Amino acid sequence: MKNFLKLTFFLVPFIIFAQGATSKTFKNTIELDQNAENVWNAITDFSTISLWDSNVVDVRCGDGLAKNKRCKVIVGSGEIFDVEIVDLVDNESYTIRYKLSSGNIYIKRSLEQKAALELTETVWYTGISKRTFEKYKGTDYEDMLEQRLLEFKKYVETDVAGRR
Repeated sequence: MKNFLKLTFFLVPFIIFAQGATSKTFKNTIELDQNAENVWNAITDFSTISLWDSNVVDVRCGDGLAKNKRCKVIVGSGEIFDVEIVDLVDNESYTIRYKLSSGNIYIKRSLEQKAALELTETVWYTGISKRTFEKYKGTDYEDMLEQRLLEFKKYVETDVAGRR
């Protein structure tokens, strides 16, 4: 029994390191025919996310965007998730963390001006459910991510542009 415990304590750091080293991210980029200010305002206006993200029913976040701000997101299934803005670079990017019972989902949205304005959304998972999400939800999530960005493009280039 002592040998088993010694072996367990010896292997645990390697197992934890190995799990973290092979993390999968999902990433999609779209080009937008809009100015950066309009796009930034649209992706940071959490009250309108349900207009371009079909999985979101409502976001309760209050006004303003700030690092460490906490919000509630209600999804189509009726589940309510705690969300925190964990990183913010004004007019460039923000990262939000959805807290799950067995881990976290991080979503980073970033703008970059190249030949055209590009919006990139990068998603990754952490926690004990990471492998399960990546294996069983990965393909679906990649498709959903692409669809969400296409819906955002439609929203920002028609609805937002029409309000100017």
